[in-house]
Amino acid sequence: MKILQQETAGSADMDAVEILDCTLRDGSYSVDFQFTEETITSVLSGLEEAGIRLVELGHGLGLNAAEALSKPTLVSDERCFALAAGTLTTADWGMFCIPGIAAPGHLRRAAAAGMRFVRIGVDITDVAPAEDFVGLAKELGLTVFANLMKTNLLDAPGVVGAVQQCVKYGADGVYLVDSVGGYLPHETGELFRQVAQWTDVPLGFHGHDNLGLANANALAAAHGGATYVDTTLDGIGRGAGNAVTESFATILRSQGAGQRYDYRGLGRLSEAAVRPLPRLHDDRTYQLVGGLSQTHSSFFPLITRCAEAQEVDIFELMVAVADVERARPTEELVMQTAAGLGRF
Repeated sequence: MKILQQETAGSADMDAVEILDCTLRDGSYSVDFQFTEETITSVLSGLEEAGIRLVELGHGLGLNAAEALSKPTLVSDERCFALAAGTLTTADWGMFCIPGIAAPGHLRRAAAAGMRFVRIGVDITDVAPAEDFVGLAKELGLTVFANLMKTNLLDAPGVVGAVQQCVKYGADGVYLVDSVGGYLPHETGELFRQVAQWTDVPLGFHGHDNLGLANANALAAAHGGATYVDTTLDGIGRGAGNAVTESFATILRSQGAGQRYDYRGLGRLSEAAVRPLPRLHDDRTYQLVGGLSQTHSSFFPLITRCAEAQEVDIFELMVAVADVERARPTEELVMQTAAGLGRF
């Protein structure tokens, strides 16, 4: 797979925008990691038929997550390798990899099974764990992306610094990730324009839909210079979900681009393979307040538990905690914050 190079910093070559579909990875959160082999195969073949060139699959938290985190899937990593390798003929498949959840051996096994790209996920506030994995992925001949999770925690200069560090490690591309679904489109576009001025590697965008703006943010990222945009069929994904594959392909068409994507075929695939799936309940209030306060969904259980213990409003506490610490709020901090709020 060849990395598409941006023409100029912040340029908007919409026909160069590449959809990376992660229905079978990020979408696994929505089904409690219980995608069946039938669903995996039908989505893989349908995406390829509709012109998608990059497909990510596996556990939502990446390689080895089912074992390391005791969050079992119906289909093992190894079986996912076999299904992808046996189904796709023109599209490339890849996996997510979080250092510490995955070990180097897991990356080696995936590469040996035919994986063509990998995305190394690290919090933007600490990108150092990506270095060894990026180096190994390059040795294995993979295209490697650094995914800077929780990008919202840093301002533009901080984001630029993290991107440049990943480029030094050897990343072929770097993703900016709106993990909390809190960006507004003008913020997204401006961030990409600023970051693109300081790097020559392609940038990618992964957005969540807490405020209903994932598609709009994806478009803003593309206009700001993003080469890669993550999407999922029907927007299925963690929490509020993601930008929508069939919608974004149609949006590209409305821009006079994306002719290689069969947006109607993607719509039919979404309707047949994804919409009927039973999904975990998505509490809209949590997602909305999370997007507004820029609180990551992984902290919702902690904040809820502390709010109930202190008999304070969950969502007031979420906002109050975010004002103090959004990166890594501890239970002690959350409890102290809750103690300072008025009880019901």
